[in-house]
Amino acid sequence: MPLPTQTRLNDHLMRWDREIKDFDTAITTYGQRKADHEYRRAVVMEEAKHRGDAKLSQAAAERIADADPEAHRLHREFRAAESTVEAKKARLRWCAAVADALRSEVSTERAERQLYADHSVDP
Repeated sequence: MPLPTQTRLNDHLMRWDREIKDFDTAITTYGQRKADHEYRRAVVMEEAKHRGDAKLSQAAAERIADADPEAHRLHREFRAAESTVEAKKARLRWCAAVADALRSEVSTERAERQLYADHSVDP
């Protein structure tokens, strides 16, 4: 008969595995959003240099890119994906802490069962 805490630990480990998969998906999404944002900024900056003064300063080109509505939208998506990754990291740390606590409980239960089994007394 499995220990009740062992069952809880097994359930938690399956949930933790799902969290890891969600984290991997969030990392991929974050990378895509960041690449989209950087690409749009680069396109806007190059277009600004070719439309106007070829000697347009980098700072001026960056200001133009910052003012681009599409670049702004992509920047918001990039930051949202970044926030999701950070939240998932915190969730994984929580999962690790819970798993450690449950493993400790399982060890304690096993030791108690062994102790009481040797003395033929149920806890």
